Amino acid sequence: MPRPVSAHPPLPQPSSLVPPIYARLLRMLLQHADVDGDRVLAEAGLDWATLVTDDKRLGRDTIVRLAEGAMAATRRPWLGLDLGGGAPVSAHGALGYAVVTSRDLREAMLTLARYGTTRNDAMAWTCVESREGMTMHAAERTALGSVRGFVVDTVLGAILRMIETAVGQVPAAIRIDLPLPVPAWRDQYQRFGVAEVRFDQPAFAFHFTPPDLALPCIGADAKAHASACRECEEALAEVAGASMAQRVAGLLASVDDGAYPRMADVAARCGISSRTLIRRLHEDGATFQQLLDAARKQRALWMLMHTAEPVEEIAARLGYADTSNFSRTVRRWFGATPRELREARDRPGA
Repeated sequence: MPRPVSAHPPLPQPSSLVPPIYARLLRMLLQHADVDGDRVLAEAGLDWATLVTDDKRLGRDTIVRLAEGAMAATRRPWLGLDLGGGAPVSAHGALGYAVVTSRDLREAMLTLARYGTTRNDAMAWTCVESREGMTMHAAERTALGSVRGFVVDTVLGAILRMIETAVGQVPAAIRIDLPLPVPAWRDQYQRFGVAEVRFDQPAFAFHFTPPDLALPCIGADAKAHASACRECEEALAEVAGASMAQRVAGLLASVDDGAYPRMADVAARCGISSRTLIRRLHEDGATFQQLLDAARKQRALWMLMHTAEPVEEIAARLGYADTSNFSRTVRRWFGATPRELREARDRPGA
């Protein structure tokens, strides 16, 4: 009977997902494609000067804007494969070093599964081992909407690049399951030379055979591996130690269609009572309503500036039954009505 061989400490719903190194790499990729990477960054609310000096992790909405802008600018829906497949192991920090200094591919994948959230908090990995080999599958921890495929492809490319660096090759027998529909550009996946890529699967997963798991890592180094793992443990503790306000903000930020949960529902998701949630948020200097308003504010601006949906529909999706009330709220937030914001957006040179 298959048995799980790696486990995670309980993890909060993420509010910040990835380190800024991946946005830096994406900007370089855009520049090489003769695309104005700085403009794409600006449209996502980022700038290069800050990006190269600030280690603050990027949140869900920033990632969505950045990925949407990059794919639109390059006209490459497979851009995630380019980004992940081109990322050097050093881009993954201590996790990358822990993987490539493992004893063999089995230890490398167990290491990646345990510490993967330290580099991408949108997915938590689990390994299950049986006589047929090992399956490493992801549990998606936040809704990524229109860029889900981009993120999955980026992770796919990055993992295969780490495997290639670790053992000197991408074993041809690897099979990959993707929870994505079959794309018109499916031939792009052939670049990795794996046995099979299956679409429309229930979960994102890698399947390894026993012979592949036994492949030795070229850079195997027990001391270096132990040192990198210690650093990863510290990073994992930071991820697991997110404040209650961060957990609630992450949960609210993952809502796509405005069906924001009630405080009681959020408390249940966090495994506590509503009264305890109120107290814990108070300790963090926040209230549920403040966090809900912040999530709605960020989503409202994004939808007004980047979609053509009618204001009435945006208001409804954000939970406002009265459009005029929504317009007054937008004016209070941004000093302009929804119509004025869109007119400014559409003005030549804006």
